[in-house]
Amino acid sequence: MEKRPEWWMAQQQQAGRRLCLVLQGESEARGALLATRTVAEYCSLYGETVAAELAAHGPMILLLDHVNEPGLVGLLQTPQRNWGWLGSLPGEDLRGVAGHWRDRLVAGPPGRQVLYRFHDNRTLARALDHLPAEGWPAFLGPLISVCYWQGERWCCGDNPAPGAYPVPDPAPWLQVPNPQAGVILQANILRYLLAEYSEALSSLAEFQDPRIWLEQLLEQARAWQWERPEQLEFLVVRQLVEATGDVLIRWQPLRGEGPEDHFQRVVEEWRRVEREQQDA
Repeated sequence: MEKRPEWWMAQQQQAGRRLCLVLQGESEARGALLATRTVAEYCSLYGETVAAELAAHGPMILLLDHVNEPGLVGLLQTPQRNWGWLGSLPGEDLRGVAGHWRDRLVAGPPGRQVLYRFHDNRTLARALDHLPAEGWPAFLGPLISVCYWQGERWCCGDNPAPGAYPVPDPAPWLQVPNPQAGVILQANILRYLLAEYSEALSSLAEFQDPRIWLEQLLEQARAWQWERPEQLEFLVVRQLVEATGDVLIRWQPLRGEGPEDHFQRVVEEWRRVEREQQDA
């Protein structure tokens, strides 16, 4: 049976715990919720991190006192907007939980690091569904319990051992497969092309669906093992230019050519073609 968040919040308050809200930065409710709180009652989760320049528009954690305040009620009525999730704490000090999540913010090896979207309820749901019970404490840290929307229903879960934990190496929550990763990547690339190469993208759309074109291109990148951001950007941008212009180079790998040598050869060939066009 699905447990409603109102029931979960009442249960946590009856147990003497403080409620908190982890809120996506782009939430419409952000301004209204912050307007009624002192600086001790909320905290930017990107502050004091490598993403500090995004703190003003990044995720927040806020203490909740009144479960019927309009900003919160509006969020609970629209969980499909994926605005974040709810947690409970032993006290009102947000520093411990903020530090816990900041330690888990950056994921990936040097040079290929990304921000781990722990504030997204879909990310939280996938992690908790994937992790065994013994893995919850290192992931949730000082949080006693959490309540979140899992796409179709509300879910609640209790941390078996709340406390302070170092980040495991490797962090098991980073091994969770994301079934939407490909969709998200394609959407982000199309937004980038629309912003930076709108004319070429419009030309492509005259004879080919850009989504199908991009899907095929990303499949090619996987086959070639071109996985780094700079490799994907080069492939997508240059293939777009080639598809809508008169530049032709040899993209397919040569016999015995590894992924890195293949990439470097194509980059050099493209540079050569650009030099010849400039000299013409």
